[in-house]
Amino acid sequence: MLSFLESIEKEVKRRAYETMSHCLQSYQGQVEETSEEFDHGLHSFYHVNDEYVSHCQGEPREASEAIYGDLRSIESHIDAAADDLLHEISRGIARIQRKIEELS
Repeated sequence: MLSFLESIEKEVKRRAYETMSHCLQSYQGQVEETSEEFDHGLHSFYHVNDEYVSHCQGEPREASEAIYGDLRSIESHIDAAADDLLHEISRGIARIQRKIEELS
């Protein structure tokens, strides 16, 4: 009877870990998709900005270039944060997969 209960407990834990892994994989996909959408939006802005700035002079051009520089800096920070987040999610998935393997 004890081994039967232990096997049920292992199965419940395995399924819980599989659910957690699936959730993390879904989250990972959402982070990747959001990052791609952000990059697409930035590149669209950069394209329009490049066309606009080429016709500007003086203060409007300086302001636009300052915004452009700030946005590049923000982009760099967001990309680094997204990379760190994706790395940690991958590590979490790997840890969960090891736990699933231990239960098998």
